[in-house]
Amino acid sequence: MNSPYFSFNREPFSRELSPKEVFVSKGHRELLARLRHVIKTGSLAVITGQVGSGKSTAIRSVMQSLEASRYRYIYLASSQLSPAEFYKSLLYQVNIRPSRGFSENKRLVAQAMLELHQKGIKPVVVIDEAQELTVQMLSEFRFVLNYQADSFSPLMVVLAGQPQLAEILRLQVLECIRQRINVHYRLPCLGEDEIAAYILHHLKVAGLDKQIFTDAAVQLIYQFSKGIPRRINNICRYAIVAAVVADSPTIDADAVQKGLEDDELI
Repeated sequence: MNSPYFSFNREPFSRELSPKEVFVSKGHRELLARLRHVIKTGSLAVITGQVGSGKSTAIRSVMQSLEASRYRYIYLASSQLSPAEFYKSLLYQVNIRPSRGFSENKRLVAQAMLELHQKGIKPVVVIDEAQELTVQMLSEFRFVLNYQADSFSPLMVVLAGQPQLAEILRLQVLECIRQRINVHYRLPCLGEDEIAAYILHHLKVAGLDKQIFTDAAVQLIYQFSKGIPRRINNICRYAIVAAVVADSPTIDADAVQKGLEDDELI
């Protein structure tokens, strides 16, 4: 992806970024602030956003910034996560061997979470793609967060998912869960005024300390990406290839258009 006009020391617009390398948009700053607050004070947070909006990346950034002596980060994928699998997964994460019985595993989880709390450690359980959770699994959080007659919860649960997660949580049968939500935030896509800064940020991360996308190219990228970071990354990667093939010193609207055509073939 190098040319005589620009070169990179790593793949540009890669998803493999460390928390310190992530572009912090206005929406991300708001999400980070809300997450840090609710982790300290609450028990249930719901974070939604479009596919590719960067919610998982932002959450991971917050989790990795937590003090290891005070918080225990537990990540769970939601695919086919039943209540039974949920409790088993939690036990494995805290190095406890699950039993064969559902009720016993439920008791073991409650005991393990309480013991961590007594040691001054708050478990933070993040469940990604939570829109895939069944109503039965979502209802189970009523018991997960219900300790000592609701006087406190020794753990924090973050449900992250696509916008339909919010629709699911509006079901009457989930009223008891909805009442326990301390923070519900929908991460917005990047604004038009943030696109150029986002692109330049990724170029710098890849070792190129200058803007190589023209204003017209940036405008076209926003038009077709709708401000979704993952979509921006894809368009930019293909546009760079198109510019290299054309031996162009910049990435203009024509390169972006060619990149869009290549992207549609995938």
